[in-house]
Amino acid sequence: MNKTFEISKTFYFDMTHRLSFHEGKCNNLHGHTYKLEVFVSGDLDKHGFVIDFGDLKKIVTEDIINLLDHTVAVYANDDLLVSAVCDKFQTVLFPFETTAENLCAWIAEKLQSRSLNISKIILWETPTNKAVLTL
Repeated sequence: MNKTFEISKTFYFDMTHRLSFHEGKCNNLHGHTYKLEVFVSGDLDKHGFVIDFGDLKKIVTEDIINLLDHTVAVYANDDLLVSAVCDKFQTVLFPFETTAENLCAWIAEKLQSRSLNISKIILWETPTNKAVLTL
């Protein structure tokens, strides 16, 4: 009987952003210590792995964590933030508002381009607020 397994690895990074559309305090520049959970599913290889945890760590660290950690996430159409920070701080420009939901989708797409069978992405903005993308 063929069994499909799901494994996950957890990562942390710090990032600043703002939501330009928001009418509350999230309109202000603010930061989070994000908790990212990456889930990969599939059949076991000859060694009994879906993917080696070390390989998953290397990919996520190189493609996501190193890019986002200690940066300012900037929505490219947010003229105020673009003019205020892009030439002064380490920034990452996104073609979307940097909501947890949009970031989940972006992370999944980026990791899927590395041929990972991503089954779920969970991105915690705070210890009580998270977005979950199930694929």
